[in-house]
Amino acid sequence: MTNPTYSRSAVAAWIVVFVATLAWSAVVPHDRVTWWLEVSPAIAGFIVLALLYPQFRFTPLVAWLILAHAIILLVGGHYTYALVPAGDWVAALMGEER
Repeated sequence: MTNPTYSRSAVAAWIVVFVATLAWSAVVPHDRVTWWLEVSPAIAGFIVLALLYPQFRFTPLVAWLILAHAIILLVGGHYTYALVPAGDWVAALMGEER
């Protein structure tokens, strides 16, 4: 079975989005220790994917889904999951309290 092919621009976009979100997440997080605990799996995953890229490549869909999950981890690390604004938006939309 052959590895899926990626355009250089797709790989560059994935890296830029990850690094930009990581940088945003690191700027004045709610709690620095919690930030490290919640962001470290995303950083470890990025490193593992980068090391495995020459030998093993996920399909583009899986790569973008992994990025989406990494963004969730990075946003959760910035606010802590209990304080993520999206939870307040959904609660207000449903007429509930968080």
